[in-house]
Amino acid sequence: MKTKHLILAGLVVLSQILQSCLKGEDVYKEKEPTYTELDLNIGGECSLTEKPMSRADASKEIFGINVAMLIQNPNGSVTQKPYAYGIFDNIKAGNLKLNVLDGYQYRISCTMIKEGKDSLLTKDGTLYPLTLSKGNDPKLGTITNKFITAERPDGTQEYLFDLENSKIGTKGQSNYTRPFIQRYHGIIDKLTVAPDQTNTLEVYRRYFGVQFKQNGLQADCKLEIQIDGAPTVWLTPDKKESPELMVSMRTLTTPVETGKILTDNARVKVTVHRTGKEAEDILNYNINFKRNYMHTIVISDIDHFGTGSNVSIHVEETELENSAQEDLPWQGGN
Repeated sequence: MKTKHLILAGLVVLSQILQSCLKGEDVYKEKEPTYTELDLNIGGECSLTEKPMSRADASKEIFGINVAMLIQNPNGSVTQKPYAYGIFDNIKAGNLKLNVLDGYQYRISCTMIKEGKDSLLTKDGTLYPLTLSKGNDPKLGTITNKFITAERPDGTQEYLFDLENSKIGTKGQSNYTRPFIQRYHGIIDKLTVAPDQTNTLEVYRRYFGVQFKQNGLQADCKLEIQIDGAPTVWLTPDKKESPELMVSMRTLTTPVETGKILTDNARVKVTVHRTGKEAEDILNYNINFKRNYMHTIVISDIDHFGTGSNVSIHVEETELENSAQEDLPWQGGN
């Protein structure tokens, strides 16, 4: 009797499957993907709601944002798959929105170049602030003020290659790892997007200031000053000090720890050029440059070089903006 009931139940199931097939239904059809709107806001030292960022020259600032999908691999590792990117020069609260596929976490990174329209590369009269490919002749991005899907119709993927690279396409500085620009950067390492949730991306200054001064440079001499990875600075007897220069840090993604000031260790080399003589290195000195500090470097007793006495170097540090002690952990979190 039990066997008969099992046979009847099986026939009923088979009948339902056959009816579904006759109606053109796929009983194994996968669920349609669902999406949730990502509502992104820029905060930190680059907050869009703070008055200092609401300046008349705000339109000169360039923002580049990458959104990557985090895919868990069978071996436990995580792969980043480009999902979307955007280049903006007109950012405000409420206009950074993107539909993201449910079931994944996302990594979001952002670089902002202050007065970027004055410092980034142009080609044929058009501004191309960030690159979409590698190589000597990279594909250049354009300002769209919206997110663009990384997956292209031909199956390739586009994203902002140099967003987390210390080298960035700046006028005359594209080969430098510490260009003279005011760069801000921020990351959300793992974000789970939920409906009606505002997600703040904390973006902080990633540069330090430097000014060189000289005392005692003779009339037939000039000084060549080189911070490792930065453009060369020259001082002459008539030019006793350089402008105040803002230097982009190499440490773009290093986590910031509470109560500690982020530093960028760089070698400073000073070479003296004398008329009719070979150039000589008179200083080769490592300095821990502090994020958000101006470093005034005074080089004195230059005429003592080669006489048994030492050339002296003195470094003074002055806070640039706000309190550098306000560094808080800003990477990660959801």
